[in-house]
Amino acid sequence: MAHRYAYRIHAALVVAAAAAATSVAAQTDDALGARLDALEAQVVAAEDVAAIKRLQRQYGYYVDKGMWEDIADLYTDDAVANYPAGTYIGHDSIRKHLFMNVGGGQVGENGLPDNRIYNHLNIQPVVHLEPGGQTAKGRWRAFAFFGTFGGGATWAEGVYEMTYTKVGGVWKITNLDYHSGFGAPYSTGCAPPAPAASDAAPPRGPRNLAYPPDRPRTEACAGFPAACPPTMHYTNLGATDAGSRGSCRS
Repeated sequence: MAHRYAYRIHAALVVAAAAAATSVAAQTDDALGARLDALEAQVVAAEDVAAIKRLQRQYGYYVDKGMWEDIADLYTDDAVANYPAGTYIGHDSIRKHLFMNVGGGQVGENGLPDNRIYNHLNIQPVVHLEPGGQTAKGRWRAFAFFGTFGGGATWAEGVYEMTYTKVGGVWKITNLDYHSGFGAPYSTGCAPPAPAASDAAPPRGPRNLAYPPDRPRTEACAGFPAACPPTMHYTNLGATDAGSRGSCRS
C-alpha cells in the first residue's frame, strides 16, 4: 500500500515539474519575443532617423547645385513650403517656385546660371519620430553663402522646422518652415553699416517674383524668434530663395 502511494506521489511530482518547466519555457519565449520586438523597433527607428537626415542633406546638396527637379521630388503632393518669399502650397507650386524664383529660369531648366555660387549647408539636426513611425519632426540650421562672380556675395543663416511623412516606405517633406536668422554682405559680415549718404537709395522692397506665392508669409519677427534679441533687428529684403537675403544691423 505504501509503495502504491509513493508511486502516485512521484508521478504527481513529475507531472508538476513538467508543467512548471513548460510554464518557465513559455515565459522565457514570451520574454525573448518581446525583447526581439523591441530591438526590431529600435532598428527601424534608427533607420528612419538616418533616412530623414539623408533626405534633408539631399535637399541642401540639390540647392547647392540648382537641381530644382530633384528638390521638388523630395516633397509630398500636398506639401506646404513657407519660404521668405511666401507660402507655396502643393508639389506643383513648390516646383514652379524653385525653377522660376530660386533658379531664375523656366520650369525644366535645371542648374545654376553661369558664375553663380549657392552653397547651402544643413547642419545641427534634431529629429523626432512621432508615435507610429509614419511622421516625424526635424529642426536644422542652414548656413549659406551665395553670390555671383564679379557681383555681390552674401552670408546667410536661418532655421528649418520640418515635418516629414513616410509615403510608400519613402520619407518625404510635408511641411517646410524657414526662419531667416541673418543675411549680411560677404565683405563686411554682420557688422554695423556705414552711415548712409543723404542721396542713398531707399531700402529695397519685396521683389517682383516670376512666380508669386499662393499666399503671403508674415512673421512677427523676420528671423527665427530666438535669433531676435532686443539689441538686433532683422530686415527681410524679400528673399526669393531658401536662404534669406535679409540685412543684419545693430
